[in-house]
Amino acid sequence: MIWSDICLNYPTVHRCAAMEVNPQLKPLWTFDEVVAALGGPAAVGRMTGNPASAVCNWRAKRQRFPSKYYVAMRDELAARGFSAPCALWGQVGLHQVAA
Repeated sequence: MIWSDICLNYPTVHRCAAMEVNPQLKPLWTFDEVVAALGGPAAVGRMTGNPASAVCNWRAKRQRFPSKYYVAMRDELAARGFSAPCALWGQVGLHQVAA
């Protein structure tokens, strides 16, 4: 199975260019997995210039990250050997644009 198949068939996650660029990256599918991979709420807060409580509020209110942090967090995840679907930042997947 290739990454595009996984992304298209996963029920709540949209296919993203970031997940197709480097299939060697370990996929993370949830908000909590991304936060853990980046070192926890305090580390994500420092990375984004927010308090840890803001990260916890993102989880409680929306289960996704603010879209303005997508590129920075995607790049940091890739540097650590991970990828995550763009839908976790409210981004539109490639198959949605093509439809």
